[in-house]
Amino acid sequence: MTGFRIWRHFDYVLLVVTVLLTAYGVLMILLAAFPRDYQWLGDFWWLAYLLAVTMLVLVLFFGQSEIGEVSAWLDVGFFRFQPSFVAMNLLAISVGATLSRRRQRRGSSEPLLFGAPKTSLLAEETAERPDFVNYLTSIVMTLVLTTLTFLEPDMATAVVFVFMWLAMLFVSDVPMRYLVLTAMAGLGALYPLWKLADLLEFGYMHERMLGFLVPSSNPDVEYQLRQAFIAIGSGGLWGKGLGQGTQSQLRYLPVRHTDFIFAVMAEELGFAGVTLLFALYLVLFIRLLRIILIASDAYGRLLATGTLAMILFQLVVNVGMNLGLLPVAGLPLPFISYGNSALLTTMIGIGIAENVAMRHHKLEF
Repeated sequence: MTGFRIWRHFDYVLLVVTVLLTAYGVLMILLAAFPRDYQWLGDFWWLAYLLAVTMLVLVLFFGQSEIGEVSAWLDVGFFRFQPSFVAMNLLAISVGATLSRRRQRRGSSEPLLFGAPKTSLLAEETAERPDFVNYLTSIVMTLVLTTLTFLEPDMATAVVFVFMWLAMLFVSDVPMRYLVLTAMAGLGALYPLWKLADLLEFGYMHERMLGFLVPSSNPDVEYQLRQAFIAIGSGGLWGKGLGQGTQSQLRYLPVRHTDFIFAVMAEELGFAGVTLLFALYLVLFIRLLRIILIASDAYGRLLATGTLAMILFQLVVNVGMNLGLLPVAGLPLPFISYGNSALLTTMIGIGIAENVAMRHHKLEF
């Protein structure tokens, strides 16, 4: 009888809101996959980038905090959203357009987004320089968004931008020396970034990193990880049952609806439920990879790559921090964690990828 009584305290409002947000996300997929060619996004890449920068600048001055020390949310009166997540889509649109220009200057047979096709030896001889210029431009564009997000301070989301850029850079088939240069610059920037966090007094970044390396040095991180381990380990093969997890339902597990929702699933659905979750993600990534391979042009390929990288990085980090393999970073579990900005961003990304898939060959009427 006790089992039925506890359902009287079930938060049905939270359930309804979550369902509505999911439905809203599906609507975003339909809008993003609307039968208008995705290449129009490339025509307005500068506007997309300007919007991303503007939103992130506004966050620095008017941002509000929901959890911890990160002021990453904007309140526009009738709803609150996290611009850094919206900026992920805008990064794929703008940086993808920038990196895709190089193929036109090499006379590729792919459809052109900017300018006219190569018609002279002069264009062929100067092909390398525009490649390098666009490479540098993509770096600057990414660094601006990354820096603005880092200053919120939100290091985890800032790293998502970098990972998306790296994935798109790799798929854009830039010369190997650019990739080597990028790797060297990235490794060289680690220590300065660490000291910059000191200078800006972003103590929570150091606390999370030290808490990962030496959990006993940070009681909060140690407590979070211990509760996550207990939840995951107690789930067994089939789990304790939906809504029956002690660590989650008795609120021992912190931020269980976002950061540590994977631990909740492992406790209540067990190894079987987690395996099904990973199987669904695997199918999702296979389908996105298929879109990347069949895309009819460089821009479509880069757009789909940006979406895949965005989802994959958040998945790895969220699961990794639940298992104690990565620092607690505050990134959501895609499609699962509660949060309207993260969900809508992911849905829009999927919709854009669908748009690319729809046009991998000429439409027939």
